[in-house]
Amino acid sequence: MSLSKNHKRYCKWFWDESLGGEYDDWGTSTYLMEVGHDLYALRQIEIYENGNILFYDSSHLADNYGMLCDKQFNEEDLQEFAINKAEFEEIWNSKIPMNRSTVNMTQE
Repeated sequence: MSLSKNHKRYCKWFWDESLGGEYDDWGTSTYLMEVGHDLYALRQIEIYENGNILFYDSSHLADNYGMLCDKQFNEEDLQEFAINKAEFEEIWNSKIPMNRSTVNMTQE
């Protein structure tokens, strides 16, 4: 099956363990990913139990909290945890991540 280079997919899953260390009190998290045709993450949202939100993409790959996932996804996970683009975009466009300035967000 040949996928267009513009083909993107979206997935979401709940992580039932905390980050540990100095971020342990953030609690559990929900991850949302935009995945490209090559099965690598293009954009990533992390929403923590305490309300903290982190965003990662090509303009902000990593920081002191974490980084954009650099592991290739597999088809089974993408199918099992699939969401639609609208669900991802609603969060990306309406939430303010603590690891990014609003100036950087408006330039994307």
